[in-house]
Amino acid sequence: MKNLLRGVFAVFVLGCCLIILAGFAGQLHPLGDSLSLLRIPAGLLCLASLAFPMQRIVRAGVAVVAFFAILTTAPLFWGTQSDGNLTLYTKNLLYRNSELSSLADDIRASGAEVVTLQEVGRANEAFLTMIEPDYPFQHLCRFVGGSGVAVLAKTPFVGTPKCSDHRGVAAAQIQKDGNLIWVTSVHLPWPYPYAHEKSAEAAVALFDELEGPVVIAGDFNIFPWASSARRIRAASGTMVAGPVRPTYNLYGAPLFLDHVYAPNGGNVTYRELLGSDHLGVLARLDLG
Repeated sequence: MKNLLRGVFAVFVLGCCLIILAGFAGQLHPLGDSLSLLRIPAGLLCLASLAFPMQRIVRAGVAVVAFFAILTTAPLFWGTQSDGNLTLYTKNLLYRNSELSSLADDIRASGAEVVTLQEVGRANEAFLTMIEPDYPFQHLCRFVGGSGVAVLAKTPFVGTPKCSDHRGVAAAQIQKDGNLIWVTSVHLPWPYPYAHEKSAEAAVALFDELEGPVVIAGDFNIFPWASSARRIRAASGTMVAGPVRPTYNLYGAPLFLDHVYAPNGGNVTYRELLGSDHLGVLARLDLG
């Protein structure tokens, strides 16, 4: 029995280590990004396993894997960054939102200069009209069903706004303190086996085209350490604004789905659900 328990323990620890390592392989196959969602719990389990007897070389290997799991995630949760000079509010509306008026009030009270919205569909499109007096400059990219994404601003857009070729990025340029800034709203599908990778590639292609500083906000349906999110930041020259917190609850599991990126990051606080299934995110972004 003792040998059986040791064998089960070894298989369990090996499985946690393999999940962590596979989660770094998102550039090789989109399944890697899906497995990266388990990096924190698998890393913590590997750390806990070090309290039990194991061979020295095995202990060293498990410790290294756990170290990389924690190193690539935990720093995103610690502390706050300095406030920046652009205030942005982002929100996944939820197609059946029945508290649009309260949400509009919260956005107005936040003092946000720009707003990025996701899941803008026929059922809640009236929200754009509701908030138009405060944000008269609006760019909506319609994709499939309720997956429209929008950028709203208090000041006029510069040039022609853009939409990605595939769901789902909306981009519009504004002028801030004499500088031109691209403000983009992102809503990607759920990760593999869904069409997340195709949408992420379309997002990267659009960001490669944009000239000048970019800020990005929205519902990525993936965690910020996933390969697809890192590729988007590399293409746009941005950093994660923090601290990162869960914004969506999936059957009791807290998920880190809504992020904000800017050239030098920024300070993030979180708003109430207000009829949605996602928390709102208010960011004060450092444009560099």
